[in-house]
Amino acid sequence: MLFKKLVAENHPQTVAELIEVQLKTGQLTGAQVQTQVFGQHWRDESLHEFLQEIAAKLDKETASEVIEYLITQNGQQEKFINLLLAAECLSRVKNGINETTEKKLLNALKKLSQYGTVFLILYQSAEELQETYQIRYRSIAAIAQTWKNDPQTLPWLKILAHSSDSGEVRATAVKAIACGWPDDPEIYLMLKNLAKSDRSWAVRSAAIEEMASGWPSNSDTLPLLAVLAQSDRSPAVRTCALEQLASHWRDRTDTLLLLRTAAESDENLGVRVVAWQEIARGWHSVLGTVSQLKNLAQTGSSTLRTVAVRELAAGWPADDEVCLLLKTLATSDSNEEVRTAAIEELASRWPGEPDIYPLLKSLAQSDASSTVRQAAVQGIASGWPSKPETLAFLQNIATSDLDAELREIALQQIASCWPDSPETLPLLQKIANSDDYWTVRQVVVAAAATLPSASLEVFEWLKILAQSDRHINVRETAVEQIGRVWGHRGETLPFLKQLAESEPNSHLLSVLVREIARGWPQDPETLSWLKIQLEAGDEEVREVAVQELARNWPDGAETLRMLEAKAEGDESSAVRKIALQKLARGRTNESQTFEWLKIRAEQDDDSQVRAIALVELIRGWKDEPGMFEFLRHRALTDAYDRTGSFAYNPRFTALEAIIEHYPENEETLRLVRSLAVSDADEQVRALAGRRLASQDW
Repeated sequence: MLFKKLVAENHPQTVAELIEVQLKTGQLTGAQVQTQVFGQHWRDESLHEFLQEIAAKLDKETASEVIEYLITQNGQQEKFINLLLAAECLSRVKNGINETTEKKLLNALKKLSQYGTVFLILYQSAEELQETYQIRYRSIAAIAQTWKNDPQTLPWLKILAHSSDSGEVRATAVKAIACGWPDDPEIYLMLKNLAKSDRSWAVRSAAIEEMASGWPSNSDTLPLLAVLAQSDRSPAVRTCALEQLASHWRDRTDTLLLLRTAAESDENLGVRVVAWQEIARGWHSVLGTVSQLKNLAQTGSSTLRTVAVRELAAGWPADDEVCLLLKTLATSDSNEEVRTAAIEELASRWPGEPDIYPLLKSLAQSDASSTVRQAAVQGIASGWPSKPETLAFLQNIATSDLDAELREIALQQIASCWPDSPETLPLLQKIANSDDYWTVRQVVVAAAATLPSASLEVFEWLKILAQSDRHINVRETAVEQIGRVWGHRGETLPFLKQLAESEPNSHLLSVLVREIARGWPQDPETLSWLKIQLEAGDEEVREVAVQELARNWPDGAETLRMLEAKAEGDESSAVRKIALQKLARGRTNESQTFEWLKIRAEQDDDSQVRAIALVELIRGWKDEPGMFEFLRHRALTDAYDRTGSFAYNPRFTALEAIIEHYPENEETLRLVRSLAVSDADEQVRALAGRRLASQDW
C-alpha cells in the first residue's frame, strides 16, 4: 500500500474509507496499519488529519494497539507530537480504546505537562525554552479537550492554574478551564479572583480575556476590566484590558473616554500605543479622531508619531490632507523612524500621486539617514516597478552609491522585481567581481540563485565563487546556494565533495559537511563519507558531522555506535557533549541509554559534559528507580574544581535537580541543610541556602 500516493490523490475521509475497506477485505492487517501507516508517517504533522480520520474507522482493539504504539515512540526530537496525535486519535475513535492504554496516554500527557520545569529551563537556549513552553501548552490543551468528561480533569486543571508553575503555563490551564466548563458557576468567580490578584501578569491577562469573551454580559465584567485597564501594576495586563474593552464594548462612550485617557496619560508607552491604535481602528468615524491623530503625528513622541502615521494612512487613504501631512513628515520630521514610516505608507498607498515618485527619489539620494534612504529605495522598487526609469535608477544606486547597505537593498530589489531582465544577471556578476564589501557580494550570490533563469551559467559562476572568493562568508553562501538550488544536478555532489577534500578553512568545511549530509542523505556513499568527517582534525567539523548523523540517520544501529564512540572518546568536550545529547534524546525509551548516561555523568573528564549528562538523565529518566540516590551521590562527590558558572558545575546541577524533582523525599531536606551549612563549594552552598530560605522546612 502506497500511503503517500493515496494522500496525494484523495481527501482525508476518502483515504480513511479506502483503508477501512482494505482492512475488512483482508488486504491490510491491523499490524500493517500500525507500522506502515502510523509508524512511517506520525512524524509528519501535515498527515495528522489523514491519520485521525483513519483512527476513526478502526475497531477498538486495533485503535488501542495503534495508540499504544504511538505512546511508545520516542517523540522528543519531534516535540512529542506522537503523544498529541495519540490524543487526537483517541478523541475520534467511536468505541473508545482499551482502558489501560487510555490511562497510560493520560499519564504520559500529564508528565509532558511538566516537561522542562525550572531545572531544565536553566540549561535551555531561548529557542529551546520557547519549544518547552509550547510542548507544555499543547499537552495541557490535549488533556482538557480529550478528557473533558473525566471527573478528574477539571480539578487537575484547577490545581495547575493555582500552582507555583510558570505564569504562562498556568494561563494555559486557565484558558482550558474557561473554554471547557463555561456553565460551571464557580469558574467565573475563579476568573474574577485571578484577574484581580494573581501574582502573574500572564494569568491575570488570561482571566481578563476569558471573562470578556465568555461572560461579557455579567454585571461585574465591564466594571472590573475598566478598573484593571487603569490600575493594574502590569502594562501587559492594562493593555489586555483595554483591548478587550475596545473589542467587546465598542458601542459605549465610556470605553472611548477610557481609551483616550490611557492614550494621553498612561505611564507606559506601550499602553499608550495600543490605546491610540484602538481609537483609530474602532472609532474611525467619531468626530475628532482624525484631527487627534494628525496632531499626534506632529507633536507626540517619535514612537507615537510613527503610530499616528501608520494609522492615518491605513484609515484615511482618501484624505488629501493626510497625504500632504505624510509628505511633509517624510522630508522634515526630525526622527528617521517617522520619516521611514511616512515613506513606506506613501509608496504603498499613494503611488498614483505624481509628486511622490520624485520625492522618494530625492530622499533616496540625499537624506542624511541610511535607514530612510533604504526605505525610499524599497518604496520606489515596490511602488513603481513599471516606470521606465526605476530600473536605471536602482542600477545606479547598486553600482555607485557609497553606502554598502543601500547597494545591497538596490541589488535585492533588482533581482526580486526584474528577475527576467537581460541586464540583471550581468549586473550581479559585475558587482560580485568588483565590490569591495563582502556583504554586498554575499547579497549578490543569494540574489543570483533566486533568479528564475538560474542556469548552468550561474551554476558555473557560483562554483568559481565558492572556490575563490576572497571572503569566507561569500564562499559559504555560494556553497549553500549550489547545494540547495542545483542539488538535482549530477555534478553538484561530486563538486562539493571535491571542494571539501581540499578546503583548509574549518568553518567552510563544516558548512560543506552540513550541506552534503542534508542534501544527499539517500546517496549510498554519503553516510560512509560522513563517518570520515567524524574523525576530522577540526573540532567544528566533527561537531557538525555528529549533528547531521543524528539528524539524517536517527534510527540506525550504526548511528548509535558512532554517537557512543564520539561521546566517550572524542578529544573535544564540545563534541562529546553534542554526541551525548543527540544519543540521549534519540534513545529515551531504552534502559541501556539510562545506564550509559550514568557512566558518562560519573566518568567524563569535563565537568560540563558531566553536568549535561545529568540534565539528560533528568529529562528522560527522572522517575527511574535509584535516580534520587544517584543524584545525591553526584551532588556530594563530583570532583568539580569550583570554577565557572553553575552550568559547568555537576554538583550544582545534581542538587538543583533534587530540589526541583524530589522535594518530598525525606532525604532531601537533610541533604540541603547539610550543604547549606558546611559545603566548600560556594555555588552549592548558596543554592542550598536560598532553597532553605524560600521553603517552610
